[in-house]
Amino acid sequence: KPKCCPKCGCVNENYSITKHSFTKCSVKYNKIINSPCIINLKKQRFSCKECKATFIAETSLVNKHCQISNSLHAEISQEAERIQSIKDIAERHYVSWHTVNRIIRKNADAFNNYFSYLPEVLSFDEFKSVKCVTASMSFIYADGRTHEPIDIIRNRQQWYVINHFLKYPLEVRKNVKYVTMDMYSPYMGVVEECFPNAEIVIDRFHVVQHLNRSLNRIRIETMNSIKYSRPSDARKLKKDWKLILKNEDELSCDKYFTDRLYLGMVSEQTKVDYLLSLNPKLEQAYAIINDLKYDIKHHDADAFSFDLMESKKIPLRKYIRSTLQTLERYQDYIGNALHLTLSNGHLEGINNKIKTIKRVSYGYTNFDNFRARILCSFKTTVRPRTIRPLSFAEEAVQA
Repeated sequence: KPKCCPKCGCVNENYSITKHSFTKCSVKYNKIINSPCIINLKKQRFSCKECKATFIAETSLVNKHCQISNSLHAEISQEAERIQSIKDIAERHYVSWHTVNRIIRKNADAFNNYFSYLPEVLSFDEFKSVKCVTASMSFIYADGRTHEPIDIIRNRQQWYVINHFLKYPLEVRKNVKYVTMDMYSPYMGVVEECFPNAEIVIDRFHVVQHLNRSLNRIRIETMNSIKYSRPSDARKLKKDWKLILKNEDELSCDKYFTDRLYLGMVSEQTKVDYLLSLNPKLEQAYAIINDLKYDIKHHDADAFSFDLMESKKIPLRKYIRSTLQTLERYQDYIGNALHLTLSNGHLEGINNKIKTIKRVSYGYTNFDNFRARILCSFKTTVRPRTIRPLSFAEEAVQA
C-alpha cells in the first residue's frame, strides 16, 4: 500500500487512499531459450480522497512510462560494449534498433562529468569520424594513467578544442600536469592556452615512426636508382625492407640460413651490411637514425640530444634533415617522453576498436550516435587496472 499520495502528499490514514481498478501493460523481459518473453503486468491504481487524483503503483521490474524491463535495459547496455552492430543487438533481444540506440544515448549521457574533473595526465589524439564533421576527423582525450576515455569532441581544430577545454574551471585545468600527444602542433597550442601547469610529452612511437619513414624513403630512392642497372640488388632492397627498419641491436648475427637472392649462407646482419654498402647515403642515414632509436629505446635524453647535434656535421638528404630538425624543435617534449613512462599507446588501441565498431556497423552518419556508442563501449564496465609508475626511474626501483 502507498504511504502517501504522490500528488498532494496526503498520508494514507483512515482509508484516505483506496484502490481504484487496475491498468494492464505488456513488459518485454529478457529472452528465455532464445525466444522473446513478454510479461502481462497488472498495475494497481489508487485514488486519493483528499485531492481526487489517481495514481499507479510502481515496481522495480520496469520504470514508469516504460515497457522494457530494467533487466533487459542492463543486458542491452552490456551488449553495446562488444564489437557488433546495433541492428544485431536489436535482433538478438527482439526490440527495435531505435530502442537500442535510445538506451545507448541515455547511458552515454550518464558518463558526462559536466566539466567538473580532469586527471593529472591527459592523452590527446584524433580519429576518422563521420562525414558531417569538419575534415571528417574528431578529437578524443583520455586519462593517461587509467586509460579510460573522458570525452569525444566533434571537431579537432585548435579553436574548437580550446573552446571545449575552457569550459572547465581554471582550478580543474591547473590540476593537469602532463599531456601526451603526437607531433601535431595545434594540440601543443591547446596545452599552452588551457593548461598552465602542464608539460607536453610526445609519444615515443611517433618519434620512431617519423625516423623510420625517412629511412624507408631513402631505401626506396636507392632501390629505384638501381632498378635497371642492378635489378638483383633492387629486389633485395625491396624484399628486405623490414630488416633495414629493424633496430640494429636486434638483428641476428649468429643464425645463418639460405636465401634465394643471396649466395651461400646469410644472417640478418649480413643482409643489412650488404644492402647498406649499395649506397653511402643510405649507410649514413641508417647509422644516424639507429643511434637515435637506440637512445629512445634506452631512455637516454642526453645521448639523444648529443646525437642530434652530431648529425648536423654530416650531409644528409633534405627530407632526412627536415625530420631531424623537427625532432630538434620538439626536443624538450621528447626529453619528457624519455624520462616518463607515459605514452599514447592506449589511445591507439582505442582508435583501433573505434575503427572496428565503425566497420562492423557499416559506418555512422550521426556524430552524437557514434560518440554515444564509443563511450558505452569503453565506460560501461569498470575493469581493474595496474597503474604503471610515472617515471622509468621509479619503475626500475620497483622492479
